[in-house]
Amino acid sequence: MEDYLVKDYGVISNEKWLKDETQIEDFFRDVAYDYLDCGQGYYEDEATLLAMVGEKFYEVKITAEIGSSKQDRGDRLYFVEDIESVTWKEVDKPLPKDKSEYTYTLLLDAEQKVAMDKYLESFMYDNK
Repeated sequence: MEDYLVKDYGVISNEKWLKDETQIEDFFRDVAYDYLDCGQGYYEDEATLLAMVGEKFYEVKITAEIGSSKQDRGDRLYFVEDIESVTWKEVDKPLPKDKSEYTYTLLLDAEQKVAMDKYLESFMYDNK
């Protein structure tokens, strides 16, 4: 799989467990919890993902039942109780996103420069 598919679109593939489209529902019912963001004071009850199965691409929509519990302090804690549905449809292979080069000039003190260097370094490694 080309790198841009993962970097630009977060395409999910698993050659061991996703060999044909009949496995999509079972696979995403198992791993959907990793793709729905929940925590203290916030939750996501649906997500749309891109998956590659063989040479084909699928848009996979996951919806979940969210549970919550009261906390001693602060907001409620939300969590995925159950995966309600997994639906998918075949889509065209995404094309690479257009990228442009930008140059910025910043006025920073030494401390800010160190912080900016650390941020840029982590950003570059995450987006290679």
